[in-house]
Amino acid sequence: MVLKPYRTLIAAMVMLCLCTGLAGAAAAKKGDDGGSLETLKQYVADLKKTPENVELREKTIKYAQSLKQRPPVPEEFERQMARGSAYLKKAGDADGYTKAIENLKTAVALAPWVAEGYVDLAEAQEKAGQFAEAIQNLNFALLADPNAKNARELRNRVYELEVFAEDAKQALKTSPAVPPPAPQAPPVVARTAPPKKQAPAAAKKVNPKVFAGNWFYKDTAPRGGEEITTQAFIITMNDKGELAASAPRRSTGATGTISVFEHAENGIHIQITWKLVSIASYWKTEDYDLTLSADETKLSGSYKVKSSGSREFAEDKTLFKQ
Repeated sequence: MVLKPYRTLIAAMVMLCLCTGLAGAAAAKKGDDGGSLETLKQYVADLKKTPENVELREKTIKYAQSLKQRPPVPEEFERQMARGSAYLKKAGDADGYTKAIENLKTAVALAPWVAEGYVDLAEAQEKAGQFAEAIQNLNFALLADPNAKNARELRNRVYELEVFAEDAKQALKTSPAVPPPAPQAPPVVARTAPPKKQAPAAAKKVNPKVFAGNWFYKDTAPRGGEEITTQAFIITMNDKGELAASAPRRSTGATGTISVFEHAENGIHIQITWKLVSIASYWKTEDYDLTLSADETKLSGSYKVKSSGSREFAEDKTLFKQ
């Protein structure tokens, strides 16, 4: 009879330890907001059954982001990524791109919250001419890692691929919701700059109105090598006869403002400063110092780019109106 209280006490301590252990194990599987890896696994399993379900994919990505710790990436994901990359490197025809796409889709299915998988898949789809699918996957990559170092490049690539998809008459796929375009800055009125040296053929007085219009230049798209048309800036003339410049709308989340606009008799100097809504520290400047052609249809001269990423280069460009 004397030992009974001790037996009761020992039994209570054992039960307490078991309960504490179970609670600790459950807590280890949960994020700081109550999310769990088990729930994420269920989302992934459901997504494998319906890979075209955009809402479920978006929900899976956001759920993974809500967890306290980054979910572990399966080794098979790395294997399928490496295989897809290998097929893409040696692909020389549609069959090669198809094999790359198949492996990269398998990788994305294993870890749908990893942005890298969508980027590589989009590259393979782009080379296979599947522009609409590539756009969709680049948007998923931006959703999975909106603050990635290459986010600006990805957003610009989406913008370029939209042109290719339109030319190929491909219907754009449903993509995750993106922020509305940033409002454009008001036009900046030109300041008078010292006149540029005129060529003999351009000796006649220039009507400032010839500068008004949407100005574009030809460029080469990254990776694909195709020639694309890029809008440089817009020049308008107000009721007072003054020229004003404004930045084009390049992509969602980017805001361009005119920081310098000078107009001379036969030329202009424009500088555009770009900022990102998603990355406060990012900036880029495009500087155009251009002279009007003798037939008053083109602007030619230097084009310089600087950015917060230490990127800096200069080249000559010829602009035309559309």
